[in-house]
Amino acid sequence: MKKNAIVTAVLLLLGTALSAQVGINTAAPTEIMDVNGTVRVRDLPLNGSANAISTKPDGTKSTGKDQPFIATKTVVVDNNGVLGYVNGLPSASGSGSGTLNVGETIARVYSVPNATATQGSGRFRLGAYAAANGLPALPVMDGIQMDLLGYDSTYYVPIIINTSSSPQNVSFQTFATQVNENRTLLNNTLQPCPFLINTFTANFNDGNNNAGWRGVDSNNIVFWSTSAAEVETTNLQVMSGNTYRWYELKWWCMETTGSKRIFLAVTRFA
Repeated sequence: MKKNAIVTAVLLLLGTALSAQVGINTAAPTEIMDVNGTVRVRDLPLNGSANAISTKPDGTKSTGKDQPFIATKTVVVDNNGVLGYVNGLPSASGSGSGTLNVGETIARVYSVPNATATQGSGRFRLGAYAAANGLPALPVMDGIQMDLLGYDSTYYVPIIINTSSSPQNVSFQTFATQVNENRTLLNNTLQPCPFLINTFTANFNDGNNNAGWRGVDSNNIVFWSTSAAEVETTNLQVMSGNTYRWYELKWWCMETTGSKRIFLAVTRFA
């Protein structure tokens, strides 16, 4: 079997098209690639990393390793070891379904230097900052990620992003405590976010459905300052076929010495 494994590896490295099922350490493969043993894969890209892969969002090859790696699915396995996937990423509590259980909450706290967080016109995005600095990933629900953009030294912009590979039908209603305002958008089809270099700056500050992200606040800006700190609450509904999931998202940001303290939380209600 070692000889078969070596031949298989050589053919794969040479890019030879193999139409038959290939078995490594097994004489009776049941899938296109069937490995009977432990598999090791090295140098995997970190979710959210820039210039990490050479595959464009449309699946074609780029001229160099200049594309971001944005994870949208979770690899799962059945009782026979066959690999598959579920949409979305696992929650912090360990849920592997790509969504939260009813009543489950994910909470995140980030501290970002003032000079970084207050870069205006969408040049600062919390999700990109967290990925670049090895911080916990932002909450994702059924492929919809909560995030925020920098507006200036006074305001930030709370947003939602479609990180999945398919269009998402979403509705939301948002309430802001400081000025008692609200916003409702129904039946929006968010396209997959391409995460290009100008995806957020060119569509600042409300985003649009084709860009794969939307601002959730009624006037798109929320106070950074502690004296005017407000809790931004968004009730989000993600619809897929006959399945409806209801989440409550909360943003709460305030100033500390030299930094912005950012609190995020999401709870699934139904």
